[in-house]
Order: sequence, then structure tokens, then C-alpha cells
Amino acid sequence: MIANKLNIVKIVVLALAISLPLMGYSQCKGFAKKKCLPALKPFIHNGQLNSTTLMAGESAELVMTFHAGQQYRVMICAQQSLKKVSFKMMDMDREILFSSEDQNDAKNWDFNVKATQQMIILVSVPRAGKHDAAKLTGTLSISGCVALLVGFKD
Repeated sequence: MIANKLNIVKIVVLALAISLPLMGYSQCKGFAKKKCLPALKPFIHNGQLNSTTLMAGESAELVMTFHAGQQYRVMICAQQSLKKVSFKMMDMDREILFSSEDQNDAKNWDFNVKATQQMIILVSVPRAGKHDAAKLTGTLSISGCVALLVGFKD
């Protein structure tokens, strides 16, 4: 009987371990749709919702294709728990074309491309400073949802 209870507990713990990351992803996607998409206007969203949960000190990289003759807006949107989230746009040789840090922490960049090309978008969350770390207890890390949206004009 005790063995059966232990097996049930193991199954419940396993189910929670599998479902919690999915719930976090779902919440992040909901944040991106509700809070970030409206801020992309007057640009039309390209239909790709790129969002993830990042912790302080982490970064994410995405390669996207941009088409000739099109006007684009690339926008970063993050939950308030993450401070100073930045992004860089680079060509495939990793030459920096735009850095939000160099533009007073701009949250978007509007640009045109003359030739269809792929670009690398690097999103970074800075490490927590000593002041931020002092507020945390134990091993908790600052984390939050970050969305990268791309829009275009007709």
C-alpha cells in the first residue's frame, strides 16, 4: 500500500515537472500577445511570435530573413522584472548594424533593406548587479518574459 502511494506521488511530481515549463511558456506567449503586439503599430506583425523566458545574464539569438524593398520594425518587449533588456541586429558576418544600447536603450528599430538578406538578432538580459542581488534571497534569479516582434509596412 505504501509502495502504491509512493508511485502515485512520483507520477504527480513527474506530471508537474512536465507541465510547469509549458505553463510558463503559455503565460509568456499571452504576455507577448496582450502587451507587446499593440505596441508594434502602425507596422503589421509578420505572424511569428518569438517569445521566451530569460533570466538575468542570459541571451537568445534568432536568425531571420528580411526582404528587399520592405520597411521593417524590430521591437523588443519585456516584463518589468527584467531591466535594460537590449538587442543587437547583425549581418551574417556578425557585424553590428544596430545596437539598442547605443541608442539610449531603444525598444525598436525601423529600417529598410535594399537586398533580401538574413540577419542575426541577439537579445540580452544583463546580469543582476550587486544592488539587485542584495534584494534576492537564497538562489532565486530574476527572470521574465521577453518577446521579439517583427513588423512591416505595405
